Amino acid sequence: MKGKFISIEGIDRCGKSTHAKLLGRWLRSQGYEVVLTDEPTDGAMGRVIKRALKGEIKVPTDIEALLFAADRVQHISNLILPALKDGKIVISERYVHSSLAYQSARGLPLDWIRKINKYAPRPDLTILIDVPTRAAFSRARSSELDEFEKNIALQESVRRSYLRIAKQDRLKVVKGSRPRDEVQADLRKLVSAVL
Repeated sequence: MKGKFISIEGIDRCGKSTHAKLLGRWLRSQGYEVVLTDEPTDGAMGRVIKRALKGEIKVPTDIEALLFAADRVQHISNLILPALKDGKIVISERYVHSSLAYQSARGLPLDWIRKINKYAPRPDLTILIDVPTRAAFSRARSSELDEFEKNIALQESVRRSYLRIAKQDRLKVVKGSRPRDEVQADLRKLVSAVL
């Protein structure tokens, strides 16, 4: 049996982590083996990216995009593909569409970002949890926010990029500002349809 690959996308603080965990718990209760993962990873490239996100090091946007792409290559070969081969369901918080939304919002050409990520297998399902930027922003204390999360204008631009890309790539869009149970119910319906 081949596994299934699900990616969950959205701006910072949209509820990706919460819903990935709830989805994983529900799928396990249904008898599935589930691997929860996220990007950037804890690998060598991912650690550099996390330092850049915290503002500890400065990295030009094009180099950042390449770092994300390199981190993704490792993520795919070390974790995603082996888990899928074993018949597991892989749920990733962030994947290629994060690069497309964030780096294009910061000025890189969408075609170039797609090109450097062309090796990445397409998920069986990509869900965009869409939350208005100010609502997402209000979910955190300012001390918890990294350099990107603090920039509300950037987050607005990223949200617009996500919605534009969601239309182009036919992503499933779920309104994330509703009660958590309603959002989760929508995610479960979408996931059930691909299982």
